Amino acid sequence: MLIGGLVAGAWSLALVRYDLSRQRLPDVLTVPAALVAAAACLVWPAGLMGWVWPVAYLLGGRGVGGGDIKLAASLGVWCAVAGGLAAVLVAIVLASVFTLAAAAALRKRALAHGPSMLAAAWIVALYGLWGAGL
Repeated sequence: MLIGGLVAGAWSLALVRYDLSRQRLPDVLTVPAALVAAAACLVWPAGLMGWVWPVAYLLGGRGVGGGDIKLAASLGVWCAVAGGLAAVLVAIVLASVFTLAAAAALRKRALAHGPSMLAAAWIVALYGLWGAGL
């Protein structure tokens, strides 16, 4: 579990740095993670509830890029396995609140959403794994 956590942490940091500097998430980091998430649903069927996140972004329309949708696939499955559908919904709301707060604080209309998604997923997943659950 420690090695998996370290890999997930390094992956998250790479995504945050890339998104903050370029305002996009690279396919080389998001697509393989989404494929692993899809495969993980075969082992952990509860992960299927995590697909609510990318579907919500697909249906939501403007303001969410393709990289965010691909990232939402892997983060949604992770959150669902850790805490069920409630965890996924909380992560979606938290990510939105974090991005809106950052936009207000920085007085910007557009900024990277990936870092907020990752922060929300880490908070929700860790709470679901080691906390009382959602």
